[in-house]
Amino acid sequence: MKRATKKPETTSILCNKSYGIYFGDVVSYDAKEGIAQVRNCRHVCRWFGKTGGITSLATHGLCGPRARESRIGAAVVGVSTLNGIVNVFPCSEEAVGTFAASVPQ
Repeated sequence: MKRATKKPETTSILCNKSYGIYFGDVVSYDAKEGIAQVRNCRHVCRWFGKTGGITSLATHGLCGPRARESRIGAAVVGVSTLNGIVNVFPCSEEAVGTFAASVPQ
């Protein structure tokens, strides 16, 4: 009998239909329904990075001369449910480090 294995949580940037951008550890994601369960979810209000694109945010994180002007919300306690998710971009270790160093505003 084959045992089900739990996928490890992946720290990612998530985008929804309403142009909302979030950062956190994806516990589960149903692509068909567009629903994600995210631990330590943080809202990305405004960010500055190397090129300004969302994939750059997932690759490099908050960086550049204006990185301190980025506005990232505090992490929600527990697991959050996000609806209308259309994109999930796994983050590099470099990007995760920049979010860990950012002060919630």
